[in-house]
Amino acid sequence: MTAHITGVPLLFIGFLLIINAMWLQDKVDSKDVGVFNLIVGLLAFISALFYGFFQKDYPLSAGGMLFAITYIWIGINALRGAEDQRALGYYCGLVSLTTIPYAYHAFIAGDFGWTFEWITFGFLWFLFYLQLAKKNTNIMAVTIFSTFFVGIEVAVTGWAYLYGYWPFA
Repeated sequence: MTAHITGVPLLFIGFLLIINAMWLQDKVDSKDVGVFNLIVGLLAFISALFYGFFQKDYPLSAGGMLFAITYIWIGINALRGAEDQRALGYYCGLVSLTTIPYAYHAFIAGDFGWTFEWITFGFLWFLFYLQLAKKNTNIMAVTIFSTFFVGIEVAVTGWAYLYGYWPFA
């Protein structure tokens, strides 16, 4: 197995999700979270461009962009102190729907790791949709737990890619 560049943004995205979960618990400052989301969003955006322009992997590029835009948007909202984040919530709902065909294609390709990744990303982004667009505050504990879980999962996936241990593809 060989190392894969995909591990770089995934490692940082995992860490970002863990920090964002802490933010949801009011354990970290919004401006710090905003800056970190912008930095990681930019890293994910550049990585997605790399996948599209140089590797000609347009599905991976589009998938990366889905999440890069989310992190950039969260970063801007955190820095400006946005109260109403319904538009971001509706975007998260659309992203959650988009994860379904990604999970299906990963499953058909026999990559059960990415099948799981896409399902958990979709579930988490659906929670963000419910929380931000539909103002469902009753799910905050589930959202925080899921954000921590997906953050750890993605960080481990990133590490596995970096060191060539991804066993599924």
